[in-house]
Amino acid sequence: MTIACNLRRASALGVVLMAAGLAACGTDPFGETPVPACPRTFLPSDTAQITEFREKGRDLTDVVFEAGFEGYTGECSYDLEDKTLDILISPKFSARMGPAASDRSQHLQYFVALKNPGGEFVQKSVFDVDLTFPKDADRVRYTDEQVSLHVPLADVNYGPDYEIYMGFQLSHDQLDYNRTFANK
Repeated sequence: MTIACNLRRASALGVVLMAAGLAACGTDPFGETPVPACPRTFLPSDTAQITEFREKGRDLTDVVFEAGFEGYTGECSYDLEDKTLDILISPKFSARMGPAASDRSQHLQYFVALKNPGGEFVQKSVFDVDLTFPKDADRVRYTDEQVSLHVPLADVNYGPDYEIYMGFQLSHDQLDYNRTFANK
C-alpha cells in the first residue's frame, strides 16, 4: 500500500527552516493505518544564497550574479509493505545579473541531502543549473525538475525523523562570504 502526501512551500531568501517542511500527511483515507509525516526540509542560511564575483575583486561592482532559494514544491509517499519512503522535491530560486557579468548565461550548482535520525548524511546529490537571462531582463526565476530520493526504512514510523537539506554548492570562499556578509 502506497500513501502519498502533497505540499507546496515558499519562503524568503536565507530562510533557515522551511516551515515544518514536507508537512504532516494525515491518515490513510480508509482509516486503516496512520500515515507518518513527511521529513522536514531545511535551507541553511549559509548555503541558501550564492554570490559569484569576477576573479579579482569583492566589491559590489565585481558581482557577476547572485541567486537565492525562494522555496520548493514537493511530496512524499510511504510504501507500507516495502517499508520505503519516496520523496520528490523541486527547488525554486531567483537570480540577478551583477554589473560584472560579461555573459547572459551563468552556471551554478545546488545540492539536496538527506540526514538520517542518527544525524548522519546518507544521501547527497549535486545538480547543475545553466541560467540564461533574457536580453531585456537582469533577473530570472527558476524551478528545477523534481529531485527523487528513495529511502529504505526499517520501520516507516522513522520516516519523519529524517531531514532534507537543500542549498547551493559553494566554494570555501563563497561559504565564508555568506557567513560573514550575506546573513547580516
